[in-house]
Amino acid sequence: MLNGNKRNESARMVEYYEGFLMAVDSLKRTGVSVDLYTYDSGDETSSIQSILDKSELKKMDVIFGPLHAEHIDPLAAFAKKNQIRLVIPFTSKDNEVFQNPWVYQINTPQSYLYSEVYEHFNRQFPNANVIILDATNGNGEKAEFIKGFKQELKRKGTTLHVLKASASQEELKAALRLGKTNIFVPTSGSNLTLIKLLPQLKLLVRNSLEMVINLFGYPEWQTYTKDHLDSFFELDTYFYSSFYTNNLLPAAIKFNNGYRRWYSKDMANTFPKYGMLGFDTGFFFLKGLSEYGTGLERNLSKMKLTPIQTGFSFERVNTWGGFVNKKVFFVRFTKDFELIKLDFE
Repeated sequence: MLNGNKRNESARMVEYYEGFLMAVDSLKRTGVSVDLYTYDSGDETSSIQSILDKSELKKMDVIFGPLHAEHIDPLAAFAKKNQIRLVIPFTSKDNEVFQNPWVYQINTPQSYLYSEVYEHFNRQFPNANVIILDATNGNGEKAEFIKGFKQELKRKGTTLHVLKASASQEELKAALRLGKTNIFVPTSGSNLTLIKLLPQLKLLVRNSLEMVINLFGYPEWQTYTKDHLDSFFELDTYFYSSFYTNNLLPAAIKFNNGYRRWYSKDMANTFPKYGMLGFDTGFFFLKGLSEYGTGLERNLSKMKLTPIQTGFSFERVNTWGGFVNKKVFFVRFTKDFELIKLDFE
């Protein structure tokens, strides 16, 4: 039997493939011809050599995958040897992109992601007073982000306070600055942290009407939106993400309805939604290859598509490396009950 993690991995890969098939169908309806080959790579302990030995694989224009990080090195070596684009949709922790010009990494490496977030934060909040709330119940999963964030704030000369997440109303209020945008940033992205913080911050906002106050956080908050929607609006909340879709927009409604019609089920409530990830990556690269062929890399900036969930902004990492996706959005829940995706292009 598969354990829980392996079942989840397999389910996500299936959902990705299902979304990918919908992209192929959409493109075929516009006259694009696609020959699609699918291979089961097995679990992470399996060898993929038997797949790499297939004669047709050397003739591919693009390969999407693999699911398991253990298979990236042999697949990337094959792609490099045969000059085939390799789109890695899942992991962000592999270094193959830095030494292989044929690799596209969709899930932005943290170092690139965080630098983009810091830059966009400074642009969005030029007059900030940042209050970092140290959440001791977190597992340190945001330590790298917070460390770099503090360094960037110090470099920019931004006012910074650090308080315990358990700080009293008096301590929170003492950290506020009139005439500045007061932004609370917790050191954990967990739902438990939000459950503890939101009542305290809402009370602070209600008792500090003369102050401009925002809450700023993390991509996984979009999976908690149903639980905290009213609080997010009241606190004028922002979070950053490379993946986001507003399910009330027509394109998202159309995709969700189409997915349900095709597969008689809804997508799993994950971040990101793998069906949408499959659709966006499939549509972007297959559309690009149909329009530009071998000239795709010279024309990436001309690809003006509106993905359902995944933003694309590719940059070659160095002269001998591949491409990383540097696209980051800020999502804002305004006090006027508007949901805004901020694109910094």
